Amino acid sequence: MANQNKLGAVHTVALLVFVSVAAFVPVDASAYPTSKSVPFDVKPGGEKHTVTDSLKQYQCSFTYASQGGTNEEWMMSLGLSDDDTMFSCTLWRPQGKSYLFFTQFNVELKGAKIHFANGYVSTVGTSLCLPVNVNLS
Repeated sequence: MANQNKLGAVHTVALLVFVSVAAFVPVDASAYPTSKSVPFDVKPGGEKHTVTDSLKQYQCSFTYASQGGTNEEWMMSLGLSDDDTMFSCTLWRPQGKSYLFFTQFNVELKGAKIHFANGYVSTVGTSLCLPVNVNLS
């Protein structure tokens, strides 16, 4: 059964969220691609939504609820290091700051153990990116 790890937080002031999760993984080198980026729409309205994608046998899931504005395009970027020992999942907004208000979010990896995670938030009208408290339990 695949390892399951979670990164979770609740933020009512998060307008820009950048989350990156890296995990050391035992992977055999192969002809599979080592990275990909997939666009998805973040939908406001307060309901929970989940976006999931995989690279080889590793999976990243982003569950969130947001308010305000309209749908925004975001990206989920997955990657493996050149030596196939580190898997990463990065969630980001190509257009920069978001005008949505994230009331909660959770990032979950399957198939790898999390060794490092970080997240940043920024409010409209500032250029500061502040770190998010990360819970690796």
